[in-house]
Amino acid sequence: MSSMRKLGVLVAVFALCAIGAANASAAEFTATTEGALTVEANANQVFKIHGGADEVVCTTVGVTGKAVKSGPAQHATVHYSGCTGPFGSPVDISPATYNFTAGGSVHIVEAITLKVTTFLGTCHITVPAQSVGSVAYSNNAGKVKITPNVSKITYHSSGFPCGASGADGTYTGFTEIGVTGGTGSVDTP
Repeated sequence: MSSMRKLGVLVAVFALCAIGAANASAAEFTATTEGALTVEANANQVFKIHGGADEVVCTTVGVTGKAVKSGPAQHATVHYSGCTGPFGSPVDISPATYNFTAGGSVHIVEAITLKVTTFLGTCHITVPAQSVGSVAYSNNAGKVKITPNVSKITYHSSGFPCGASGADGTYTGFTEIGVTGGTGSVDTP
């Protein structure tokens, strides 16, 4: 066998090994049923802007969506409530639609609007669709705990006393998600 042919066979073998390794190590969500997603537990969800000087804290989250039986991504819409901003001002947040990948990235699918009503006026903060970094997952008795520690979120501010738009938003908290009538997990490499 010529050396060029041997080299070609060797390259093909390495390529097949690399494809097999990539497939074996792919992250994936799995569920025993395609039931509705449920929130089993959560901590305060904290969104900070203006270098951390302003923050919105939400005490409760709800979720709508259907568990994927098996796949690399999970689509969910999060509903925030019990939200307060600077000086205890009430904050209304539009439903937030996310695409979570089992590999740990999170994408905002549609713009999210935060309406902060203070004694000085009303501020609107819009977080446009964007990829916002990573989240950590852990499995807990048939549920998946999602722990975001996201930074560099772009946002646009309007109204008074809103402050400037920026790209220094952060988001922290955790939420544990279950599946109605079944269990769920995430397998990460």
